[in-house]
Amino acid sequence: MQRLLSTLLLLCCTCLVQAQAVPPAQHWDVFLLRDATSAETTTLSFINLLSGEANEVEAQGSQFTLTTLGVIYLDSADKAVKLAQNDGTVRKHPFIELAASDHSIDWVVSADGARIAWTIARQLADESLTTTTWLAESDGDNLRELLVDRPRTGIRLLPVAFRPRNEQLIMEVRTAEVVETGPYLLRSGLFVLDFATGDVNSRQLPGEQDCYCAFGIGADVMLRLVPSAAGGFVAKVFPLESNQTMVVEALPVAEFPYAGNLIVSGDDSLAVYALSQVADAAGADSRFRSVLARIDLLAARQEIISRTLPTVVRPIAFSEDNSALLFTTVNAGGTWKLRLADQAISKVADGVYLGRMIDS
Repeated sequence: MQRLLSTLLLLCCTCLVQAQAVPPAQHWDVFLLRDATSAETTTLSFINLLSGEANEVEAQGSQFTLTTLGVIYLDSADKAVKLAQNDGTVRKHPFIELAASDHSIDWVVSADGARIAWTIARQLADESLTTTTWLAESDGDNLRELLVDRPRTGIRLLPVAFRPRNEQLIMEVRTAEVVETGPYLLRSGLFVLDFATGDVNSRQLPGEQDCYCAFGIGADVMLRLVPSAAGGFVAKVFPLESNQTMVVEALPVAEFPYAGNLIVSGDDSLAVYALSQVADAAGADSRFRSVLARIDLLAARQEIISRTLPTVVRPIAFSEDNSALLFTTVNAGGTWKLRLADQAISKVADGVYLGRMIDS
């Protein structure tokens, strides 16, 4: 814990200066540290850099997601949705319930952690699935049932992302027959649920609906990474409020056949994703080598911005006015920072950074 607290200072010193000017808010930085011998055994660390208070929660599960109330996750021991809080307590989630007969549950949280959407797929007697989509504030207020999907064989709906600053939720139609190839989660069949009014409306997103590829969402743009015949990945940029499309040509990196973990900056000026190749057969976590690539959405060009790393990497967030990138690694864990100006990489924490809770 002492090492985690000290390295956090590197990550959050700027925020401390800002917090001193506005003292009422208490900031809790939240990290996830996985046990080296058990993938589902984790420690959640809640650290208050203003007071020095630090609390830890032991948890077994998956889908760890930060909200304004704490970390929501699916407990693998009793298959229940739990909420871990910054006082070190764990309780059953107050309004999201998973019945023993339910097939699966998935959720997504808005960028500010204040709103959550979740889907519960239930298997019927004929083995078809029906999916119900729910929406609520993180404290349970304004609970709404958005959509009940008709029974379909081998198909369920997943929430993918809230569209920033809009009353819209991006959804995916996921088929059970899709086989994952490579280390990244790819998506297809995306559509939008608009819940701004009492009536919920749906529409398709622009672009190829059969594109099984990496996906990223910004404030007003959507990106897809499409494999190029010559190698590398073309970035197709779709402004969500117009019919225009911008294409950013692929990098000549045929040696990296996999791409994913795409994130877009909040001002829609740039995006970052990971490129990977198979290095050896030494194990599921160590057989990939990766680099990070940046897409300049204003200049419409791509470039490699990191050295080759001996694992799969996942960009988490931009920091320091988009001059740095936080990312995590699969086999080494921890949170790392890449300075975009000189490509210097430094480790800032042993745990995976989940984000910041603010107590008003």
